[in-house]
Amino acid sequence: MIEQVTHIDLEKFHFLRDQHFKVLCISIVLIVIGFFFYRESNAWKKSIAKHLQPYVIQKGTSWKPRLIKLSVILMFVLGSVSFLGPTWNQVKSPEKKIKSQLIIALDLSTSMLTSDVSPSRLERAKFKIYDFLSANPRAETNLLVFAGSTHTAIPFTTDYRIIEDQIKGLKPRMMPVQGTAFNSLFRKIDTLFTNNKAEGKVLLITDDLEDLSIETVSNFLQQNNVKIYLYPFATQIGSFIPNTKEKSSLNLQKLNSLNAMQKLEILEITLDNSDVKDLAEAISDTILFDDQSKEDQEDWQDNGYWLLIPLVFVFLFSFRKGWSLCIILLMITLNSCSGNLSLESSNFVFKDLWFTKEYQAQQAYNQEDYSNAAQDFLDPLRKGIAYYKSGDYLSAERAFENDTTITGLYNLGLTYAKLGKLEQAKIMFEKVLEQDPNNSNASNNIDHLTGAIAELEQMDIETVSNEEGNKAENSQNDSPEDLSGGGQEATKKDMEKERKEETQETDVRKGKELDELPDDFKSGNGELPKNILLRKVDDDPALFLTKKFSYQVRKKQVVTEKTIHKW
Repeated sequence: MIEQVTHIDLEKFHFLRDQHFKVLCISIVLIVIGFFFYRESNAWKKSIAKHLQPYVIQKGTSWKPRLIKLSVILMFVLGSVSFLGPTWNQVKSPEKKIKSQLIIALDLSTSMLTSDVSPSRLERAKFKIYDFLSANPRAETNLLVFAGSTHTAIPFTTDYRIIEDQIKGLKPRMMPVQGTAFNSLFRKIDTLFTNNKAEGKVLLITDDLEDLSIETVSNFLQQNNVKIYLYPFATQIGSFIPNTKEKSSLNLQKLNSLNAMQKLEILEITLDNSDVKDLAEAISDTILFDDQSKEDQEDWQDNGYWLLIPLVFVFLFSFRKGWSLCIILLMITLNSCSGNLSLESSNFVFKDLWFTKEYQAQQAYNQEDYSNAAQDFLDPLRKGIAYYKSGDYLSAERAFENDTTITGLYNLGLTYAKLGKLEQAKIMFEKVLEQDPNNSNASNNIDHLTGAIAELEQMDIETVSNEEGNKAENSQNDSPEDLSGGGQEATKKDMEKERKEETQETDVRKGKELDELPDDFKSGNGELPKNILLRKVDDDPALFLTKKFSYQVRKKQVVTEKTIHKW
């Protein structure tokens, strides 16, 4: 470090931030001019009697004011030069760590329903994915499903619970095009791993290697920084595909050819989770890579911090009673509002200098700006309440799940009820009673939920019975026939009136729920809104994905491919 100061290469000397040089020079000139024209005012001396002035006023030496002025100019010059960033040597750039990403590609073709791997190839694959994610590979993971087309089920995320929630409902019937289109799969993966600096990982789970081209895999590995883990879910003996006369088995010859490739590893199915556990550990151990894009690149070192040493030295000797302390307190005050305060941050606002994020969130909450308040609140309870009042019940649910207090459990129960998750709401209120048996509100809410659940079950039974009755009568009657049994033909207006009355008699609220939050919701003692208990939400994620995949194919957002086999 001493050599950097003593051996200065003047040929390489320059400033890193020289664009501010003119402004600082002008500032120094203005300070000098200000000191030059400064005159001390002596008018106050006239207020003191002349015979007392020699005893009251003590003259100082003339060199002290000059020294103070000189020290101020010197400190400003040292600080300005330090800010400009003087440099004369280069240092090697530190290596940047980048993370690898993982793609799980699951085959959803009809052949995955074959039962040569118990209970079926697809179900066993789901179990393996569960075990793999439970072993925590630590990588950002994307879930792709493919058959005759390839679709993104879950984008890159480190929250494996989201993937686990979607895995259960995946079925071949949700794919709009059947087959096993590997070409479209690799094209999709290629778009996700474009210009990836860290080695990407692909866990390819499939049972059919007939349509997998060796050339396609080889070209893909050569053009991309990717390693493939091939997990074949089939046996050499094979079995018949359900609802077909075709037999599906493992192509051992092609499997051996693939195994000879570099950056491709074949996994073998085990009865326990040791196979995916080892894979998760291998991915976790190699998740970090050094960014080689700036290899051997050197940056100019900012040596301006060396000037801080004489600056502090001069500052200590220029101490005047009070003003240095005030400057230090001012600096502490400006930085005490937020530990993460950054003037260069894109989220920085003037309020951050004076108020913490929690205080700003409370201000927004008082102004009924619940959405912005929820984003700034750190406490899960307050965040959840703000989300609830803004109408974002899913975010409120996630916030209340992080609050383990009785109040948090109670509020989570109310949120579940608002979302139509009556069974889960009942469980939350039961947990509240376990910790606080005297909580009458929780007990009353359980009674309401029990009745609502029973009523929903009865409604489901009646709906099924009505549907069966309608089917027996050969579909709905849309003709304008007699509605009262009198044999007279009814008009369209009569039919609409009759159906409206039937809807009112069912007493089912289809659209409008309680928008107001109970006044005592904040303390966790609010009553359960009664007019939301009859709400039933279709929370089947598989249905959403089915419609999504079909829409993507219909709008030609994904490429479909014809394969040799349609299973």
